[in-house]
Amino acid sequence: IDKKEVARQTTAFFFEKPKGFKFLPGQFVEIHLSKDLVHEFSIASSPKEKELIITTRMRPSAFKNSLNNLKISSRVKIDGPFGQFVLHKNKKIPAVLLAGGIGITPFRSMIKNSVNRKITLFYSNRKTKDAAFLDELKELENKNKDFKLVSIVTSLTSHIKPKMIKENIKDRQKAIYYAVGSTGFVQSMANLLLEMKIKPENIRTENFSGY
Repeated sequence: IDKKEVARQTTAFFFEKPKGFKFLPGQFVEIHLSKDLVHEFSIASSPKEKELIITTRMRPSAFKNSLNNLKISSRVKIDGPFGQFVLHKNKKIPAVLLAGGIGITPFRSMIKNSVNRKITLFYSNRKTKDAAFLDELKELENKNKDFKLVSIVTSLTSHIKPKMIKENIKDRQKAIYYAVGSTGFVQSMANLLLEMKIKPENIRTENFSGY
C-alpha cells in the first residue's frame, strides 16, 4: 500500500495486514511475488501498527527489482509468521540488542511493542545516512524511559567494543543479548560476548544473508 526510503539505498514497504494475522516481534514472513520469486523478511512493524512493514537494502536482484517495481495496491502472497527469535518472557531481565545495519528491522518491532522492559540498543552503521529508522529510534528513546539507544558510526570491522557494553549495561551477566546483522557481524558479536564471560544460553543470534 506504500513504500518509502528510510536510509540510503534502504526502502520500507508497507503492506495491508492480512485479516487475523498475528505475530510476535522478531518473527519473519515469506513474501511471494511469483512461484520463483520468494524472499524472507523480518517484520519491522510492531503488532500494534496497522500495516505490515518489511525493510530491505535495495541491492540488484530479481526479487528486489520486482518488489521495487510493484504498483501500489498490487497483491502479493504473505506466508507466516515464522521464527523463534523473540524477546524472553521475564521482563525483569534486561534485553541488550546488537544491530548491524539492516539488522535493525526485527528490533524496531520489539522496541515499538515494548512496555515496562529495560532495553538497550547498540546500533552500528558505517555512516549515519545508512542507519534506517535512526531518527525514529531517537524519538522513542526520548519517550520511553526504559529504552536506551547507543548509536555507533564506524567503518571498523569490530563495531561494538566490550568497553561500550560495560559502560552502558549494569547487569551484564544477568542480561540476555540479541545480535542481528550480516554473518560476520553476528559472529563477531557472539565472540565478543563470550570473551566477556556472558553465558552462551544468554546469547541469541539471527543472521541476515544476501545483504
